[in-house]
Amino acid sequence: MIAKALLNPPKRQDTMNLHMSRIRKVALYAVSLLGVGVAVGGMAFGQTVETCKTTDPFCFQPQLTSTTDRLDAVSQPRIATPAWLSAAGGSTQSGGREVTYVAATKGNVSANFNEFKTQVNETLNSPEGWSRLGVRFVRVESGGQFTVWLSEASQVPSFSPSGCDAIVSCTVGNNVIINETRWLNGSDAWNGAGGSLRNYRHMVVNHETGHWLGHGHEYCSGAGQPASVMQQQTINMQGCAPNPWPLAHELYAPKLGIRS
Repeated sequence: MIAKALLNPPKRQDTMNLHMSRIRKVALYAVSLLGVGVAVGGMAFGQTVETCKTTDPFCFQPQLTSTTDRLDAVSQPRIATPAWLSAAGGSTQSGGREVTYVAATKGNVSANFNEFKTQVNETLNSPEGWSRLGVRFVRVESGGQFTVWLSEASQVPSFSPSGCDAIVSCTVGNNVIINETRWLNGSDAWNGAGGSLRNYRHMVVNHETGHWLGHGHEYCSGAGQPASVMQQQTINMQGCAPNPWPLAHELYAPKLGIRS
């Protein structure tokens, strides 16, 4: 037999056929594995997975125990607005709108203007102030909805000779004018009632901005009661206690369409 094999070696074509047969077997084996993956990966939503019906060791069972739900069938949870966020003006009738303003000076001003800009912004955006309307005040370099002026006292009447004087602050149109003398010193009425200078600055900015928002003047509601911010606390406390912030009944703004 050895001699026969030596005399009749396998032909080259037979060798190639043998190799091709082996390659086909490997390819078919790979396709069978790929078919399992395609069958699992291509399973439609909502279909159940069938178990293997053979003892073939290469039949893999996907590890799924229930039907697959469609994503659009999942309902989103409703998240309530926290009370603290509502109190801070995060969710109110105005929808958290933005109000822009410019800060400027007029005349020969000696007060620190950077401090003025910082304290005006702190006042307008304080959670105790007009931001409770649900608005955020943003200072811009130009084109604001109103301008907050720090004005030399003698220049205040130039905004309106008939409506403003050199003694107090005032508001004319879109100009909220803070009298520099008052900014630096407060007033006799306020100081005499025990109010601090920092709170006076809160009050005068809130008072004059209140006029821009559409408020008129108010009066003391009773001896010892906190004054409305729209009361002329610079001139006379009328028996009320100093108060730099708008009271609850003052939280409306006709200028912005926010009604009480």
